[in-house]
Amino acid sequence: MFQEYEQLEQQIAEHQARIEELQEQMAQAERKKDGVIAFDKALVNLAAEYHMEEEEFFVARGRQVVEWLVDQLNDEDAPDYVQTLKSRVARHLKKEGDTPRRGRRAAAASKSAEPKLETGHYRNPYTGATVEKKKRNPKALSQWIDEYGLETVKEWKI
Repeated sequence: MFQEYEQLEQQIAEHQARIEELQEQMAQAERKKDGVIAFDKALVNLAAEYHMEEEEFFVARGRQVVEWLVDQLNDEDAPDYVQTLKSRVARHLKKEGDTPRRGRRAAAASKSAEPKLETGHYRNPYTGATVEKKKRNPKALSQWIDEYGLETVKEWKI
């Protein structure tokens, strides 16, 4: 009987420790939430002070935002909004008819429509990966073209 009592006391102590841990996490989340609200207010105030629209701030930081989002797309633990964005873009492309076709005709059409790059080495500045192109575009190079665009990848030639 005393053993049960001691076990229950131990379980209560463990649960209380977990409750304290969760309360600390909740307090940290509240501080972050307050920080986001303060950041938003500061952004609005800066926009007013410099006679700018909020969108102009976003445009100015657009490249960094895109780079950050691209990094997030490859992360399996990315936040829900990244997965939502990914699925929305996929739906949009499907609606526009930009999805790859299946069958022999599509394969032949895609080979002839493959973007042309000069032979040589290309280095992705975001990942540091290097690819050599000889006759046909390697798979990684084709993925980079799909992801970043032909003109951008052309600039990566080393």
